Amino acid sequence: MGRRRTRLQLSEAEQDEARRLCRSRADARERERARFALEAATGKYTLEELAGRLGRSRSTLENWLVKFAAGGLAGLLERNTAPGLASPIGSERLQRQLQGGLRAGRWRSAAHLAAWLEEEHGIRRSRKSIYYWFGKWGTPPPGRGVAQQREEAAGRRTIP
Repeated sequence: MGRRRTRLQLSEAEQDEARRLCRSRADARERERARFALEAATGKYTLEELAGRLGRSRSTLENWLVKFAAGGLAGLLERNTAPGLASPIGSERLQRQLQGGLRAGRWRSAAHLAAWLEEEHGIRRSRKSIYYWFGKWGTPPPGRGVAQQREEAAGRRTIP
């Protein structure tokens, strides 16, 4: 006795929508899930075969089946939460404090800024995370020499 084939029941409208999403260039996540729905609707493949075809684990596809059972194609495509967690550094109030402190020269280095974040706000962040925010603000990290900043702005790398 072979493994049971996976078969989703898609209405004509859902099939049309899934095909449209497969052709879309907008969201790779939606394209992948739409392809899953279309291939599962054929009834030709087991869950293991679908996982291999899509390059996903069986458990991921099982989660997708639960989402589909709960809400059809729309449920499969729905995002329950935004990807990733919102950074506490991203709050408006803290952003104003950080940018004001940077303009005033309050911190000598990314490590100094990280220590301030932990002491004042209980937020632990690595220097890498701090450098990410400097890039986002378009601000050179504190503690870098003016010559180094100019060279980096001009696209030249310096060897330490």
